[in-house]
Amino acid sequence: MKKLIVTTVAALSTALLFSAPPALAQQGAVTQWHANAQTLVAAFTGRGNAAQAYTMALIQVAVYDATVAVRGADSKDKRPAKPFIADIGAPAGADLNAAIATAAFRVGYERVNSNPTARSNYSNAYNAYLAAIPDGQAKTDGIAVGEATAQAVLAARSKDNFYNTSTYSNPAANPGVWQSVLAATPYATAGANDYAMAFTMPLSASSPDARRIKPPPRLTSGKYRRDFEETKAYGSLTSTTRTPAMTNVVQFWTESGFTLWSRNVRDIVTARGLDEFEAARALAAFSVATGDAMLACFESKYAHMFWRPWQGIQRADQDGNARTHPEPAWAPTVRANHPEYPAGHGCYAGSATKVLELLF
Repeated sequence: MKKLIVTTVAALSTALLFSAPPALAQQGAVTQWHANAQTLVAAFTGRGNAAQAYTMALIQVAVYDATVAVRGADSKDKRPAKPFIADIGAPAGADLNAAIATAAFRVGYERVNSNPTARSNYSNAYNAYLAAIPDGQAKTDGIAVGEATAQAVLAARSKDNFYNTSTYSNPAANPGVWQSVLAATPYATAGANDYAMAFTMPLSASSPDARRIKPPPRLTSGKYRRDFEETKAYGSLTSTTRTPAMTNVVQFWTESGFTLWSRNVRDIVTARGLDEFEAARALAAFSVATGDAMLACFESKYAHMFWRPWQGIQRADQDGNARTHPEPAWAPTVRANHPEYPAGHGCYAGSATKVLELLF
């Protein structure tokens, strides 16, 4: 897990992480459109945290590249940093806010191809935002820069396999192998969440499986037995071992990782008083790191297909480990609908905290 997180973050463009910031610019557009994008992406019907994190990464890359283009046209150094994808020229004086809003809007609107209500709200927010910017050449140029940047990002990722229609089918129910359920039960939610993300091309690696994590512990190993017993005792819905404080921690971290970390990083950027370039850089670096970590996480999940704790505990008489014992009615505190290993929240939190450490 640690290797997956570190290599994902380390592979990011150094231009995103370590470029020196330019002179102070207007504040507000980057974080405002990050918040707007979060609302849209969180409403992406049928998509989970991995798809949401990756989609946000594309939006933030477009915002960053648009900011680089506009700031480059107004800077004596020509460019504050290298763009991540879209090497777009901008006329001097182009409105930065218009460019940021347009880049964020276009990529988000085109990529989130479900939930008409959310898309309509996003479009309305964009139109209202542009209406507040005075008409003129600066606004026109800013919109053009944002559109050009967005189209470059969309074209670059048009064959990322995000929209593949591969259908998940359960493999044989062998010991250790995860099985999805068709309808929600007390043990699991339905379906195979973000299965398509196992085949999606990351932004900072050469293939979906480039950062596949090593296999989980063998069912007959001592490590598996220790993890089994700990989970059995503390993870049960009716646990008498877990304290109320521990339960509160569990409930805190069961919030959507995408929503929790998007909100937190935006609060950090705002509290730091970053200018627009610095904010765009930080949010792009964060989003690429977490987006690619989640792609690697779900590729690893569906490659290893490791069963959830409820499956392993209920069927412990089948695992070949004489030191584990079944509990047929055991139910988890938190249900899920994807393979257990590696942990999705661990992938998200690990990449998020590492990139924040590098940035700040």
